[in-house]
Amino acid sequence: MKPITVVVTGVGAPVGVSIIKSLRVCNLPIRIIGVDSEPLAQGLFRVDRAHLMPSARQNPDAYFEALVKISKIEGADILFSGWEGELAMLAERKAEFEERTHTTLPLIPNTTLKALDKWLTIEVLKVFGVPVPDTVLPTSRAQLKDFCSNHNYPYIVKPRRSSGGKGLVLVHTEAELAFFSHYISDLVVQEHLLPDDREYTVGVFIQSDGKPGGALALKRSLSGGLSYRMESDRNTDACDIAIQAAKAMGLIGAVNVQMRLTSTGFKVFEINPRFSSATCVRAHFGLNEPELTIRHFILGEEICPPEVKEGICLRFWEEMYFPIEVKNAAQQGEYQCRGQILSQF
Repeated sequence: MKPITVVVTGVGAPVGVSIIKSLRVCNLPIRIIGVDSEPLAQGLFRVDRAHLMPSARQNPDAYFEALVKISKIEGADILFSGWEGELAMLAERKAEFEERTHTTLPLIPNTTLKALDKWLTIEVLKVFGVPVPDTVLPTSRAQLKDFCSNHNYPYIVKPRRSSGGKGLVLVHTEAELAFFSHYISDLVVQEHLLPDDREYTVGVFIQSDGKPGGALALKRSLSGGLSYRMESDRNTDACDIAIQAAKAMGLIGAVNVQMRLTSTGFKVFEINPRFSSATCVRAHFGLNEPELTIRHFILGEEICPPEVKEGICLRFWEEMYFPIEVKNAAQQGEYQCRGQILSQF
């Protein structure tokens, strides 16, 4: 079988590296093309071919054109996004990207854009009966007043559009709420779900016809927005709610649903329409979302939910060592990729 060529973006970030690790254990012949705007992004040394990109933040048009060029040159079959910051742009330009590259971008533009907005996500989930925390916009004084009368401090304050806990603040007083409402633009105020040690991240795969192709819940402990300890949990309630949430949003492919188990049951507080940093963990426990995505969207297979296993993952920083010459070559966009690693221990 001819190798399937996959472009993975944002390979210097945890999500990008997690996708690469998952692809390496696929039961398919895979050729990985990694791209990033940082010359020494770790994932660029884990792939089969690496490309240095313009900054998506500084010049999104140049970034998009480079992505088109690389996908065409490499004959890419599919593109996996490893950085949420580009998802809105990719969703808006999906038709153009696929037409120019003949590379599959496995997402639905309007539902992806909706899921990137935390306020719209909560509003949609409420309509479909998915349990969610009470959430308001501080710009509505009447709603905010009602919210404050119904809930005790502390509250969660976070931007409508962010990921990995960026900009999230726990406010304990009215003065703090007023300050951060002014300091953080375009935010939401949300009920603080307790207890805070019962948080779950659930990976869901949804096929193009809306049928679920698998789900796996991980009970997790967090530090800096990333999970450092995760336990595979066969909690069918968590998986069922996550599938319900993903389908309510109209999402396809890999979907990450975050929830907490409260005294009244699970409540979904966020949905990410993408792979997550725990993608490789779920792959180890039996749900390899990148592989399922390739099998369904490239090979046309109907996915039967795979058997998953229980276990614990303990995460830590991982080092890579190189001769100093590698730095100079990387800054010129020259990579020998996997063969450059001097040592790992």
